Amino acid sequence: MSERLWPGRTLYLLEKRGISVRRDGPSVLVTEPGKAPRRVPARLIGRVVIVGNVPMESAVVTLFVQQGTPVIFFDRRDLRPAITLLCEERGPQRRSRQHLLFRRPPTSERIRLWLRSKRRLSVVRVLKRLSRRLAKRFEREGLREEDYDALLRTLRRSNPRWQVLVGVLRGMMLEFVIPLLQRARLDPHCGVLHPAEDFGLGLDFCFVLEPEIHLQALRFFKDPTRRGHLPWFPQGKEMQEIVLRFENSKENLEAQVQALIDELLDLMRDVDGSDLSRMLRHRRQQKVAKDL
Repeated sequence: MSERLWPGRTLYLLEKRGISVRRDGPSVLVTEPGKAPRRVPARLIGRVVIVGNVPMESAVVTLFVQQGTPVIFFDRRDLRPAITLLCEERGPQRRSRQHLLFRRPPTSERIRLWLRSKRRLSVVRVLKRLSRRLAKRFEREGLREEDYDALLRTLRRSNPRWQVLVGVLRGMMLEFVIPLLQRARLDPHCGVLHPAEDFGLGLDFCFVLEPEIHLQALRFFKDPTRRGHLPWFPQGKEMQEIVLRFENSKENLEAQVQALIDELLDLMRDVDGSDLSRMLRHRRQQKVAKDL
């Protein structure tokens, strides 16, 4: 597989024999046998996705992360992606307030309920695109997370490759969400549903938007010849189709993520001042007691 630069300024580097990537000033130079070297200015790239074994200089990764561009790595033998971001010594002031609000009730519980309600709306929105009859039934009878999970279990049992593709798409979604959170000066690691995990808030947002991932997976596996046994990892034209479908959905996904961020910031602003003062006072008292 080779390197492709899709619309939307995302650089996808896919494994291919002989391919190599190195830094050339403010650009990266991609070379592969039988083709002229291709120079890609780093400033034009908003995201980098690397699939498989792609030899490259470490300077390529640092070039991107220093300009705030996340780099995600997929290993064919491990579905868990690795994401490289710039290490910050100290976050903006809003992040301190975020940590305080997200980790203490009742605000943390309020945000948890809000995330789950947004997840239900995402499920209904996707079901309407799949089956209006099914969506109306859930709207009429009420949608429980257990009902949706039962549908997913059926898909996983009938097609073992389902979870592989969902894992790839979830990693791509996480990398897509993180820069938007950082742009809003939110700490992507401080989540509510995933409080003790790296990229906790990013995973919270992915949980809300996960039905969109399931929709893309359903469309990919609409062709029954693509279903089958493990081990399996998408490659060649299959990977290109997955990438193109995800890129084509970015405008809609960005609108949804931005709407979630706006609502989350409104929730943070709506916290009663006395509650916030009480939490800050309690934190100061804890610090004083610790110093004694």
